Amino acid sequence: MNAPRPANRACVLTPPGRGAVAVVAVEGLSAIQAADKFFQAANHHALREQSINRVLFGHWVSQSHREEVVVVRTADSALEIHCHGGIAAAARVTAALAEGGCAIIPWEQWLAEEQQNHIHLEAELALAKAPTRRTAALLLQQRNGALQRAIERIETALLEGCRNDAAEQLRGLLANSRLGLHLTNPWQVAIAGQPNVGKSSLINALAGYQRAIVYHEPGTTRDVLSVGTAIDGWPVRLTDAAGIRETPDPLEAEGVARARVQLQASDLVLWVFDLSALNSADARLDAVKAEAAAEFASNSLSSQRQILFVGNKVDLLPGRTPNPTNDFVLVSARDRTGLDELLQEISKRLAPTPPTPGDGVPFTECQVSLLSRAMEAINRADDRAALSLIAELLHRETSGE
Repeated sequence: MNAPRPANRACVLTPPGRGAVAVVAVEGLSAIQAADKFFQAANHHALREQSINRVLFGHWVSQSHREEVVVVRTADSALEIHCHGGIAAAARVTAALAEGGCAIIPWEQWLAEEQQNHIHLEAELALAKAPTRRTAALLLQQRNGALQRAIERIETALLEGCRNDAAEQLRGLLANSRLGLHLTNPWQVAIAGQPNVGKSSLINALAGYQRAIVYHEPGTTRDVLSVGTAIDGWPVRLTDAAGIRETPDPLEAEGVARARVQLQASDLVLWVFDLSALNSADARLDAVKAEAAAEFASNSLSSQRQILFVGNKVDLLPGRTPNPTNDFVLVSARDRTGLDELLQEISKRLAPTPPTPGDGVPFTECQVSLLSRAMEAINRADDRAALSLIAELLHRETSGE
């Protein structure tokens, strides 16, 4: 059961950290009176005497501090205080309001109390975590009703007895869910392969800066190193795993074990090999693929895991090069040859069919779970159960008939 909404409350709406302006929202009749104790308007009138939406310059005075602020009374019992964007200024304002009897609540609770549409609320909360402009744009579309409308169309189709139409629309939503779950959580891309094939050099080239140590001796990377980046607007965490091989060195063996754990958790594996070490190029590629398949099989890694083979050091390969295929890319981490093609291929593997503008995209585990259960209900011709799950997703009361 939700806690009762505080009668007098305040909240810092702007994110933590340094910024030009911090905004503190205040609501409640007693809250306005509390703010009046500390705000001295330049026009010398009390807040209760100020016009709604009038921008007021003045000073916030609490204890020994006096600082310039701008206050806007947004309703009879609500106002916003705009102060310096540093953490300390907002903290002084909220401390004074708390002293005056206001409950200081987190921004997530403020949003939850203001936003009645649950899907829109979830989108607003997710927007605060969106790591790229592209993912933020998709979440904003869901905030503006794309997912809500898509779910309501499925509900309408079921109510009208069009089960096949509802199932088709539901399949489309679930197809978008794999990408939707990565709008705030990055895709996991592991860079794996034998020691000394250029994995560390490759992750540095893809990240755009020196993150991993590069050395010519095998076994240099003994732990799992990772770096966050964006590829084609999608958030990605690249993991530079230790070179995978059997070794008597206990430290290196621990690194190999951790690398195998990372492979299991990855959405995509870049299996890197050294092109310059190949004798018969095309024939050797089959051996490289067999090597990767054996590694996955011997360590109970998913056979469904996506693997993209990356032939590194193409700049050192004399004579004929292998012919690239749809699961094989040629690169040189050292001189950045082929990196654009590799980035395009990674994006294509992670998000092969990006949603078009206006498409509904489920973006939370709960949404995907309820939609999947609704799909199961439709498949067994249980329209009533499907409608109940959709009502739960939309946070509607069901009749219970």
